[in-house]
Amino acid sequence: MSGAGLLPGDIVLIIHIPRDDPSAVKARPALVVSGSKFNKIGADVIVAPISSNVRYGDPEQVVIQSSDPHFPQTGLRQSSAVKCGAIFAYSRAQVRRKIGVAHLEIIEEVRSIIINILTSD
Repeated sequence: MSGAGLLPGDIVLIIHIPRDDPSAVKARPALVVSGSKFNKIGADVIVAPISSNVRYGDPEQVVIQSSDPHFPQTGLRQSSAVKCGAIFAYSRAQVRRKIGVAHLEIIEEVRSIIINILTSD
């Protein structure tokens, strides 16, 4: 998939290759947090992983509830958590496909937490 078409808030499937077991390649959902300009010109895209392992009360997670009226647009199957403390850059070539989009409030909350993580001393 071309990164040029990726927008902040897109939920994509990333081809993930675990360091401890390279044979266990899996497609994992992730939230695009990098800006449109970065996505168009760079070789990478910055994403926050999404997990179905929700730890309620964790200040570094943003929960996307299946009961939210915007949930169907996410493409996720169940309530999930965006792991803001685990952002990473992936090659655009590792983006398999877009599965949905997060509501604007989710991306704003995720970015706010990421900024706080990066700037708190």
